[in-house]
Amino acid sequence: MPVLSALALAGALCAAEAEESTAARIRPVWADEQTNALGAPSPDGRYLSFVDSAGNLALRELASGASRTLTSGAGGPAPGQFAYFSVFSRDSQQVAYAWFNEEGFYELRIVSTDGSAPRTLYRNPEAGFVQPTAFSPDGDQVLALLFRRDNVSQIALVSTIDGTARILRSLDWFYPKKIDLSPDGHFVVYDSIPAGESTARDIHVVAIDGSAFGALTDSPANDLFPLWTPDGNAVVFGSDRDGEMDAWMLQVDDGKPIGEPELVHRGLGRALPMAFTNDGRLFYGLRAGRSDVFVARFDSSSGALIGGASILASRFAGANRSPEWSPDGRSLAYLSRVGTENYGQEHRAVTVRDLASGRETVHTPRLAFIERVRWSPGGGSLLLSGGDAQGRSGLFVMELGTGETTQAVVERTGDFRGLEGDWSADGGRIFFAQRTGSNRFSIRSHSLESGRNEDLYHPPPGRAVIRSLRRARDTDRLAFVLATGPDDETQSVEVLDVGTSRSITVLRSRYGEISGVEWAADNELLLVSAESASGSSLWTVPPSGADPTLLETPWKRAGPIRVSPDGDALAFSHEETKDEVWSLEFQAAAQ
Repeated sequence: MPVLSALALAGALCAAEAEESTAARIRPVWADEQTNALGAPSPDGRYLSFVDSAGNLALRELASGASRTLTSGAGGPAPGQFAYFSVFSRDSQQVAYAWFNEEGFYELRIVSTDGSAPRTLYRNPEAGFVQPTAFSPDGDQVLALLFRRDNVSQIALVSTIDGTARILRSLDWFYPKKIDLSPDGHFVVYDSIPAGESTARDIHVVAIDGSAFGALTDSPANDLFPLWTPDGNAVVFGSDRDGEMDAWMLQVDDGKPIGEPELVHRGLGRALPMAFTNDGRLFYGLRAGRSDVFVARFDSSSGALIGGASILASRFAGANRSPEWSPDGRSLAYLSRVGTENYGQEHRAVTVRDLASGRETVHTPRLAFIERVRWSPGGGSLLLSGGDAQGRSGLFVMELGTGETTQAVVERTGDFRGLEGDWSADGGRIFFAQRTGSNRFSIRSHSLESGRNEDLYHPPPGRAVIRSLRRARDTDRLAFVLATGPDDETQSVEVLDVGTSRSITVLRSRYGEISGVEWAADNELLLVSAESASGSSLWTVPPSGADPTLLETPWKRAGPIRVSPDGDALAFSHEETKDEVWSLEFQAAAQ
């Protein structure tokens, strides 16, 4: 059954249940290869803003399904630039949107719905990320989230007249998932982490004149994605207080909660609420699909899978990614999506699976986000890339025996994904790639004993991005991808010998974007994954720089693979997801 048909069936069943036990029902709005949830419906219900495949800000007419761009033609924006989140004015005549500019940060722009009069409202390189969320009733201000480079998030009102920004709240590392301005323009509602060690969110409210501030909910559950109803008398939000992500409504008067939240719809799934229309429909994005870890026997000389790939029957089936072999080859560690709020910055745990018994041990380090994991050479620790609840990002070491997690490398101005890193062969150092400028990276070494950092490699002058850092087995040779050029269009695979500080280029990619690098068990070959318009490919590349060989693999997939220590098996994750847009229709609004 196609994904859309299955979801439509599920929606029909949910709607039938909703008539008996909830106050709303859901309807599909849009689901094809162009769909994304980066925009919002116009208040009059005519349009949906979105980002097209070229990176333009675009409008989709909901009645006809026709689309048109607002920011550029079919060729798309200039290389490296693109539109992001957007929101309509209350009269449906203008759109405020985030734009990733030529200098590598987001700015706030505004444009009329006919595509005329585009202009920049707010541009500040210290606020690297900007997300517009609502217009004031008179259209003179845009409510926006500013996420500064020092990891402080701010709720701000930006003038549409002169671009000045007035800060309402500063919230440190845990930026709100959603902020919204009441229809009368007096109150802002948002979700945030309370003080202390909890990572569960509550709903908060602040008056724009500073006269009031407080919590609307106080629950051990995750309460998030708040939006004001069109009449301003209530806030609708998502919560997992009943075990899954459901829609709830709380009556609010003069910024204060009235009574207890009421359930309005069960089973939102991986939802990202967008905005209400004037007639009471709540539009939201839905991420459908799954991500799984696969293992297979492998012939490295031919690239053939022996017997096909098998999915791991994990307790987190459909929510696993990024597998890594233990040094003895007996276990796999991978990241598992846990919890119910999982559209964007997912809450992830580390699962370690004993391959012989199938037993899984789940570790939940106190990190806000985990991007990748690497085993220590001795197998007793894991190196985690990510960020913690105190706003520190970088690299963390988790002891498997105790679960204790400590930060090894601090990235003061990094994002929540942390740094790419790997252990040295003796486990005494950590090699990592770090940004040294707006468009520059270098490779450094961190001593776990002394805490000192040492520079190992600087790329040639100019723009240079380093990624896919991977150490060879039992030796300190590092393979990595070096991307250069204005749009990172020139890519190569480099090998750095840490002991001699010598580096060589082993592959200059003519085969598409390089998506992963892995050492074969004997360190005599590199396996390089590439993506192009014609599909995925896998190449063997000698680290000496000899010509690469295309493996005629019967399997076509994107992303890196991981080879077992004995070289006879591989593991990889495969994700198939799609974005859809749905509407939540309240029965009261339909009467």
